[in-house]
Amino acid sequence: MAIRFYKIYDFKQDGSEPQALYSARTIEIENKRICLTRLPDGYYAIDDACPHAGARLGLGKCTEDEMIICPIHRYQYNLKTGRGLPKQGDYVNTYPTETRADGVYVGFEKKWWQF
Repeated sequence: MAIRFYKIYDFKQDGSEPQALYSARTIEIENKRICLTRLPDGYYAIDDACPHAGARLGLGKCTEDEMIICPIHRYQYNLKTGRGLPKQGDYVNTYPTETRADGVYVGFEKKWWQF
């Protein structure tokens, strides 16, 4: 399936480390809110809305064990897989990211940008 990548950070403009380790923030791509996080091995992108109650995960806490913690009810989601804790039984969508020589990119399957 075709993926279209959107440039989130430009290293010339934003510096070589534009986002702090273990940080989370909300970005908007094509009218869709995404939670962008940074771990030591790279950037991860997931849906910004917690499936439990819709809180913005970009306002949550990113942990050293690769989880994002919802700022409202403390639900947790794995940043690499999108899976919630077993007792939660839910998940968030994940999106591919690439760190290239010129910046950081987040990808969407073609269906998101065809509309």
